[in-house]
Amino acid sequence: MRSGSTWLHAVLKSHPDVQVTEPKEVQFLFLPRMLQYDLDWYENLFQPENGNEAKAIRGEISPQYARLKKWQVKKIARLLPDLRLLFVLRHPIERLWSQTLFDFGRLQGRDIREIRTVEILRQLERARSRLSSDYVRTIEIWSEAFGEEALHIGFFDRLRDDPQTYLNDVLKHIGAATPWLLPEKFAAEKVWSTNSLVKHDREIPELVQWYMADLLLGPTEGLNRLLDGRVSGWVEELRAIRGRTKLSWRLLKQVNQAFLSLPERLAYEGYHIALDARLWRRWRHLDRARRSGGRISLARSGVPSAP
Repeated sequence: MRSGSTWLHAVLKSHPDVQVTEPKEVQFLFLPRMLQYDLDWYENLFQPENGNEAKAIRGEISPQYARLKKWQVKKIARLLPDLRLLFVLRHPIERLWSQTLFDFGRLQGRDIREIRTVEILRQLERARSRLSSDYVRTIEIWSEAFGEEALHIGFFDRLRDDPQTYLNDVLKHIGAATPWLLPEKFAAEKVWSTNSLVKHDREIPELVQWYMADLLLGPTEGLNRLLDGRVSGWVEELRAIRGRTKLSWRLLKQVNQAFLSLPERLAYEGYHIALDARLWRRWRHLDRARRSGGRISLARSGVPSAP
């Protein structure tokens, strides 16, 4: 989430071998939309348009898949075992701040310049924010279900600094023709960047930046070990920011975690306990229907992405 997935979707739509879904974020598998639609509906999203021949590579880009649980991803692997997966990593503080501005400015329609710092700190503790920032969790869950070779890990910095190389790596992983020259209109275009979505910009308050670094340092150290040192620069930056701590900030963090953000965490957990039970029952129904009617035909062509 907030790692260039809209840009990638727009670019892949232009490649002659690739068909991506419209709308971009289907958010179907083990998400609330699965309670409304069935596997036939999902499969039809990948059918060729206007009677054209089916393209070799078909897939979707749905960032919320990065937050799915282990049992849910294992079910997806059983349904579509040959998927090629894309996961894009962005500097953890940059990504979390972008998501925070998006949540307040786009989803809630508020002026981000007027959001109080305490509200921002509560937002950082929401499961929506924390799960999207837990890169190690996502990598381990999807790699275990599909195998390490199925998962391509890209970096937002590469997209920003060298979009052609970034794109060729993606195309090679999903099996599309390479090299393929990136259309000029995409070379410098920021599709749906945060600033264009929320209308205003805001610098990260020093307290918020420290709070993020304190939350994210441990997970980023774990990511660095998992990726054999590829994000050591991120670790050093987070350590430096975290080192600028104040006693009042630590006390505020403890209060925020123990009291201020507690109602939202409890509400989230209660909602998802009920939702997961409904999704489990729905999956059993869909799986029985699939087994009685034949295997879904997307097994070799879908490419769900969790940027």
